[in-house]
Amino acid sequence: MCPVGSAVEKVTTYSSVLGLTSVDDELFVLLNQGENQVAVYSVNDYQLLRHLNMPDFKPDGVNDMTSCAQHKCLYASDMSNSCIHRYDLASSASSLWQVPGKPWGLSVTPSCNLLVTCRGEHDKLVELGADDGQCVREIALRSEVDYPRHSVQLTTGKFVVCSGDWGGDRQQVCVVGNDGKVAHIYGGYHSVIEDDKLNRPSHLAVDKDSQFVFVADAFNDRVVLLSPTLELVRYVTEDVTQPNRLCFHQATRRLFVGQRGGSFSVIQCE
Repeated sequence: MCPVGSAVEKVTTYSSVLGLTSVDDELFVLLNQGENQVAVYSVNDYQLLRHLNMPDFKPDGVNDMTSCAQHKCLYASDMSNSCIHRYDLASSASSLWQVPGKPWGLSVTPSCNLLVTCRGEHDKLVELGADDGQCVREIALRSEVDYPRHSVQLTTGKFVVCSGDWGGDRQQVCVVGNDGKVAHIYGGYHSVIEDDKLNRPSHLAVDKDSQFVFVADAFNDRVVLLSPTLELVRYVTEDVTQPNRLCFHQATRRLFVGQRGGSFSVIQCE
């Protein structure tokens, strides 16, 4: 469980945070800059350790980043070129994986494949194999899920997707099946209580133990915690400014929250 509370630490990055992910005891922060795009911090004391440079990767402000602890690699989305940049942490080698769509959000499935949320003429989820980046499957999203931003897969096999256009009424989080059919919805037209309405849900993270889902509710300046069937559990924090990226570090139970102003906050969960 994660109690309501304030961020226990705030770290200034001096550049917009485009992605957050962790491998072992290191936090990787994707920054909106042309070189040394990834800042590496200690998960334990939040000290900056080094920078990584990803050749040929030029952030455009709508990128995302995730990682695979098993394969010791980072993934960064490149929507402009319809590809994923894969960075091997052991060798520093980088490679490109083509995506059949415009990649937006990234996460890693329980089976360690890469899950890509694609925007464009056909909104869909694309699963790429961890070994070679080949397309494993595509899931077309139904019309209820428009302008998808990020998705994660639960251990049930279902997917959680956050979506919503600028200023639109359908700002929501949905659970969808392998056929793209919507099973549960939180937010959007379905919010009866005004305070429960989402405003630009931008990113998700999952607590692997409980399968509860953290939602970066950007323009409400808060992080929302939902059950696997999208019942409201609680507001985790209302002490962040435009949160746009999340990373939950399972071992320490710390939630890292990237913010648009050039910083990330750390919230200790219980």
